[in-house]
Amino acid sequence: MRLSANAAATSRSESRRDAKREVILSGAKAIFLSAGFERASMDAVAARAGVSKMTVYRHYGSKESLFAGVIANLCDQIIDDDFEQIFERPPRDALAIFARKMIEITFARETIELHRIVVAESLRFPKLGQLFYRSGPEPCIAALQRYFARHRRAGEFKVRDPRRSAEEFLELLRGYAHLRVILGPEQYPSRQAIELRIDSAIRHVLNA
Repeated sequence: MRLSANAAATSRSESRRDAKREVILSGAKAIFLSAGFERASMDAVAARAGVSKMTVYRHYGSKESLFAGVIANLCDQIIDDDFEQIFERPPRDALAIFARKMIEITFARETIELHRIVVAESLRFPKLGQLFYRSGPEPCIAALQRYFARHRRAGEFKVRDPRRSAEEFLELLRGYAHLRVILGPEQYPSRQAIELRIDSAIRHVLNA
């Protein structure tokens, strides 16, 4: 009984920490998007999140790690709890679902704005670009790489180098459309354009 009570208390404590972390990340994202990285402050994040600055620092020890947390949270929306279930599906279905989630997050307004912040401020804050890459693109590439590595010898796939295939697959999804959106003259790609990109990326790695 004591163990059950302790386990329940631990679970409630972890749930509160997770909820607090989500509140902080939501506030931080809003502050970074409105103020940029340099002008954003932990005080502003705390005020926006409705928590103390000490609470923000308890979860994230610096502004850099907080920014990395915001980016990682976006990536977690792609590689979430049902990720392994997705890749239990037939290859074409699995890759299509993953690709749509990837495009939805990559071309989302807030992701584009955060990308612009990194590009604009990476010269003054060199670690910012590294944080962005390690917290965002890299986990997505690594997850897809593991999937390709598990199935590289399967007849449905034409994958020789899992890492390179993962990078090429994701790059085909973004293409120059992403750069045009980053630079401003183009809005979110049309549904038809998205489906064409997904089909092209899938054909690149499947023997179909």
